[in-house]
Order: sequence, then structure tokens, then C-alpha cells
Amino acid sequence: MTYTIGLATTFHDPAIAIIGPDGEVLFAEATERYLQFKRAPNCEPDTAPRMESLLKRYIPADAQVAIATSWGEDFTGFLDQMSRAGSFSLDALLKLSPELNRSLVPERTERALIASLHQGQQRAGIGTLLGLDRAFGKANVTGLTRFGHHLSHAAYACWSSPFTDAACLVVDGMGETGASAIFALEGGRIREVKRHRGRESIGFYFGLVTDLAGFDQAKGEEWKIMGLAPYGRTDERLMALLRRLYTIEGHRLSFAKADVVRAVAAEILSLRPADALDSGWADLARCGQDVFAEMMEALLGETAALVPSPNLVLAGGCALNSSFNGRIAGRHGFAEVFVPSAPADDGNAIGAAWLSHAQRNPAWRAPKGPLSPYLGSTVSTEALERMQAWEPRLRRLAPDEVAPVTAKLLTEGKLIGWVQGRAEFGPRALGNRSIIADPRPADAKDILNAKVKYREAFRPFAPSILAEQAPNWFENYQDAPYMERTLTWKQAVRARVPAVVHEDATGRLQSVTAQRNPRYHALIAAFHALTGVPVILNTSFNIMGKPILHSAEDAILMFYTSGLDALVIEDWLLVK
Repeated sequence: MTYTIGLATTFHDPAIAIIGPDGEVLFAEATERYLQFKRAPNCEPDTAPRMESLLKRYIPADAQVAIATSWGEDFTGFLDQMSRAGSFSLDALLKLSPELNRSLVPERTERALIASLHQGQQRAGIGTLLGLDRAFGKANVTGLTRFGHHLSHAAYACWSSPFTDAACLVVDGMGETGASAIFALEGGRIREVKRHRGRESIGFYFGLVTDLAGFDQAKGEEWKIMGLAPYGRTDERLMALLRRLYTIEGHRLSFAKADVVRAVAAEILSLRPADALDSGWADLARCGQDVFAEMMEALLGETAALVPSPNLVLAGGCALNSSFNGRIAGRHGFAEVFVPSAPADDGNAIGAAWLSHAQRNPAWRAPKGPLSPYLGSTVSTEALERMQAWEPRLRRLAPDEVAPVTAKLLTEGKLIGWVQGRAEFGPRALGNRSIIADPRPADAKDILNAKVKYREAFRPFAPSILAEQAPNWFENYQDAPYMERTLTWKQAVRARVPAVVHEDATGRLQSVTAQRNPRYHALIAAFHALTGVPVILNTSFNIMGKPILHSAEDAILMFYTSGLDALVIEDWLLVK
């Protein structure tokens, strides 16, 4: 009866997962939600006070606990050697150049990130140990096991997929030996096929484009490149400059030397429009996205050659590029594509925990996916119960009233905060921590960006659609449970939902079924019955620069300080 605590311990996007004795995911959540600190850089995922409450909720007092994390023993040993040699000291960092190097990040920044990674591995598990002491007065810990970074990505992605056999490609910013790896899923078991070696990194490339376009990759603003790209045009001079950064020989992707990287970046900056820092640089976003696609195509071709399969599992931070994901199916022999709800480093909390569980239970196989993304915290409605005494605009609905009442408010043009059940695991709101609106008014996107999200006007919003209706609305429809890909709207329906049709006629859809999310499905079905449109506009319940909310108090504060018209938390309705 061993429970497993999985920890994602990279210098960004830390997370925690709790796995039961049978391998079931009992809980998974990114640390940024609890701390309300975007991406939670350099934060430990398992602080003792947080662990105390989680352990009491999910683990019996007398259970054994295994701890697992997502960077391998050999690599963490190498980091220890670097630390003992003084490579991470302030004096050592001062001697490094602040200019770009071959890995497409500044040399000093790269070393500082590795130093932060080392610190994270040193702390791994300490908070869990102290949390067990606080919760139970003892710690029945069997030990800490470390698993490879890309193997953890592959384990989470493959074992949460609907496949028993598939090719798996992991692409991110950095791993133990390189920034990508290829695996084979065979009968539910994972086999490493090829690990890329070297500093070449498509993830760091996309981060560089983000910075050159006037945004900030350190703040996780790569999303803005994807949102802005459809507004840009292909500029042959920019394309030629970006293509100088890499070469593709067969399936081999190589990056240029440091002096070329610096020269290319300097020339691109000399071309940047004066207003780019305010409104972004659409042409560079378009070209940057197109070059990203060229690089990814090379890796997909290599994956298909090494692991021929009709099924592809895609993981790593680069798998968050939904614009590219929607273009994969039907190419390189891949008929079906699966991307998990948390493909970036937060997902490694589940991956490492599952690897630990599988190591102790060799006969275990993950249940057929897709895995539910609703694995995080619930919100307490105690604050609303207190407010009832003095807030006349607050009322509690009968459970069967929630969907129809909310749907009616949507048809009246209301912007609504919607909080239900358990939080989603991953960066996207999937109908439990969402802001929702009617997608039919052409100005709904602009109103929501200006009144609630406080973000750039070009940032798009996603459509949540009834899965049973989706083939009538999207060309070459693919099931998209996690809002992980964009597809093209059919020409005949685009004018009916202009607020969720992007500039290139695509939408980053979420396929909603009654089985996956009964209440959200009921809401969209009620809206469909009133309007004939089986789609609602869905965006994450946060404002720009902040994580998705964690508590009812977070939701209430945002309701009173933004342009939201109504707030629905479980069965409670608050209106302005």
C-alpha cells in the first residue's frame, strides 16, 4: 500500500502529483495555482504547509510514501560536480557573457538556469518529508527516486493517451543531454529510441523569437507569438535571417555557432518597428512560427522513420504550440495525434510518479486514456455562505438551474466567471476555471480583452464546442479534449461565431462531452437550445500576468475589480 508523490522540479512550472497504490492519479496541480505566482520560477512544489493539507486529504496516516522527481541520477550528479567546482557561484556567473550563445540564450542566463535547476534537485522531497511530520507525526518514506527528464515527459504523455502503441516525440527547451528525444510505446511499455545530444533547442529558439518580437519568454509570453502570427505576413528577409540559425541535413537539426546567432539577433533587432514593444511584431511572429514548423517537421520525419506508427504522442513544452499541433494528423504517416493537458514540465510530476509506481509494479499498465484533466483543487464556498448575510445580489441555485440560468445570461451578453469542481491540470481552462461569453457578437473578443483580461487586442479566445456537433463546424475535425490544437472553421459557420474565429479562420477548440465534464456540457447544450449555436467562448479565469485562480476569494476579488457581469461558483450565482 505505497502512495507516490511526484515532483516536477525544473526552475519553472513546478508541480506536484499524488498517485494511489493502484496507479490512479489522485491529485495533480501546478505550484503557480497555490502560490498565485505565474509559473512559480525557482519555487519548490512541495512546501511543508501545502503538503500537510494534501497528505491528510489523500493519504492514510499509516501508508508508505515513495517520492519521485524528474531529473535523472547521472545528470543531478553532474550538477553536484559543477556546484562543487564553484560553477554556480556569483563570482563564476559574473565572469560569463550576457550575450547570446549557441543555445540561443545569453551565456550567463543559461548557467543561472542550470544553477537554479541544481538547487531544485537539492531541495526535492524535503517539503514532503516535513509535511508528513506535520500531518502524521512520522514519515514512512521509502526514498527518493530520480527519473530522466524526457522519460518523465514520455511516461506522462504516453500513459495518459488512448494508445497502447505509438511513436512519442518530446521537444522542449532542455533535457539531460539535449532538447528532444524519441520513444516507442509498445504494448503499454515505453522504450527510448533516440536521445538527441547537444545544445540545439527548438524551445529556446521560440523563446528567442518571443524576445525579439518585443515580448518576454521569462514571463511565458510565447503564447503571444502564436496569437499574433496570423496577423503577420511572410517577410522573406526575416525568413532568411531566421533560417541562418539552423540547418537540416536529412533528419538532423543543427544550430549555428554563437557568432552567427548574435549577428542574426542584432540584424533582426535593427529591423524591429518602433511600436513593437506596445503592439508586438506580427511579421516576425508569423515568420518565427513558420520556421518553428520547419524544425518540427524535421523531427517528426525522423520520429516516423524510427518508429513507424499511425499514432503519435507529442510532449514537452513545444507541444503547447497548438497552431502547429492541428497540422500534424495525416502527415508522416500519423493518423492520430495525442497531446496531454500538461505537456510542459508540470506534467512531469505525474510522469515521475507513474515511473516510480511502474518500477515497483512491473505488471501495471495505465488505464486507457485520455486522462481526465480535472485533477486539481476544489474551491470552498464558505466565503459565499458568509456573503449571503450582506450581499443581496448573491443567491444559491438548485443544481438543475445552474446550466439554464447561466446560458440565459450568456445570451444577454453577460461576461461570466465560471468555477466548478476540480481545477484543470495544465495551462488551459477547460470549463472548470473559465471566463465564458457568447461567441456571436463580433465585438465580444475586444470587450473581454479590454474589460476583464486587460491584455492585447490581438489575443484570441477559444471555442468550447459540443463534441457531437463539432464535425459540422470544423473542417477535418479531430477530437480535442484539452484545447491542444487549432482546426479550421468551416466557411459556412464562421460568421455565426466571429468572437472565436481567429484571423486565419482557425479556432483552438475544446471538444466537450457529457462524460468528460457533465455540467459544462449541460451549459453548452442549454446555450445551444436557446441560440442554435453549440459553442461558447472560453478563456482562463485570470487577468494578464496572473495564474488561473485558486480559491473562491480569488474569483470574488476579480469579479469586483473587473468587468465581469456575473460569477457562478458551484451552485452560487453573484451578479452586478
